Amino acid sequence: MGLHDEAKHILYNGFEEIMDNYNQTALLLNSCEKAVTYYHSKTSRVAVDTTANIPSEFKLESDIGTVFAKKHLIEQYERRLALKLAKDYLVTTIATLDGLMEDLYELVLTHQEPDKTEEQIKRMIRWGETGVPGDLINRLPLLETHSNPKGFMLEDFFNTYEHLRQIRHATVHTKGQLRKRHLSKMQSLEEKMNEKQRESVQQFYAEDKVVLSSLTTFVLRHWCLTFISFLTVAIREATEE
Repeated sequence: MGLHDEAKHILYNGFEEIMDNYNQTALLLNSCEKAVTYYHSKTSRVAVDTTANIPSEFKLESDIGTVFAKKHLIEQYERRLALKLAKDYLVTTIATLDGLMEDLYELVLTHQEPDKTEEQIKRMIRWGETGVPGDLINRLPLLETHSNPKGFMLEDFFNTYEHLRQIRHATVHTKGQLRKRHLSKMQSLEEKMNEKQRESVQQFYAEDKVVLSSLTTFVLRHWCLTFISFLTVAIREATEE
């Protein structure tokens, strides 16, 4: 199997994984909406114990459970769980893209460095100018010149991608608090973007705080699928004999 066919397989798997993640998130969002409607309609007393369904053998002797009444259930389903789903979607989606890009880079290295062992190839995989995206572009230079019908090029996608990676990092490591290093990097990336790109990424934060919602999930899904479509065409052109 040639480089292009193997790359197409990696991209298709990434596409499927991102779609599965979104579909599951969409179903959970739908469940939250249904739950809010249901609990709003209840006129009798409602209480949900979060430990009620745990089998007895897995409960602690002095277990600590949380019991939600109607008001708190509505708050959880309407706000807190929607936020958790947006966070989980962001983290999982960016992790999927990271894995996809590393797999593509490993594939290119394997084809262009046939004398290297698998272990040597693995040690070459890194992020930055000497890895993804820098060295990947050096090895497939036509990637850099491809543009989609709207005129966006690989650099445009990677500017947004790196911006989203900063958002993901702050979400995971600093509880959504954007440190100076995050903001500095994000500002430098935004300076390279057009107005529409800036408006898109700025929906993910306000001042020095990450702001996630169902809207950011939809924005991220749209961008991811557009990026994978771009890569599919760009890599085909870059690897054509």
